[in-house]
Amino acid sequence: MKKPIIDGYVFPSAKETEEAKKEYESVVKLKRKLNVENIDEMVRVYNKLVSRNYFSTPVGLGFLHDMREYLMSKIDGDPLPPVSVPGSNVSEKIIEQPSNTKFDKLKKENEKLLAIKKKLVIAVAALVAVVVGMFFIIVTNDNLGYFNAEEKVLDKYSAWQERLQNWEQELIEREDQLDDAIDAK
Repeated sequence: MKKPIIDGYVFPSAKETEEAKKEYESVVKLKRKLNVENIDEMVRVYNKLVSRNYFSTPVGLGFLHDMREYLMSKIDGDPLPPVSVPGSNVSEKIIEQPSNTKFDKLKKENEKLLAIKKKLVIAVAALVAVVVGMFFIIVTNDNLGYFNAEEKVLDKYSAWQERLQNWEQELIEREDQLDDAIDAK
């Protein structure tokens, strides 16, 4: 069986052939309605078709491509958006090649950012060293200041209390001895 040819294209499946027929009919209608002298109207129609991804087969996409080429030759200023191919990774933005001045500016900016990055890395390393040093001092220092202050005070006063109790006991014993000596007289 011979496959139908639509606008010079042969399609592998019946579904794709039907889609191409519909798009071909739409293209024919658009060609009849469009006034090639009215560039503004053509630009508006082109932008509408592209933004809505109206065409998806080679028939419609070819028409959009031809329309874009014609309009680009007639207009000045902002370029028209490119024709987006469904299912592909075609960017909708026109990619500019950087000029030498832009490239030089970007290169200088990149160098500045790299210098800042180096300074920040050095600063972070210094801060880490300071923090590690502080922890080292805390771990190796026997006199931990306020951490053990309460225990030190309690130890000191408990030793005093013990001495005072011993002295009190000695005084009581001496007093008892004196009382005994006085009573014995």
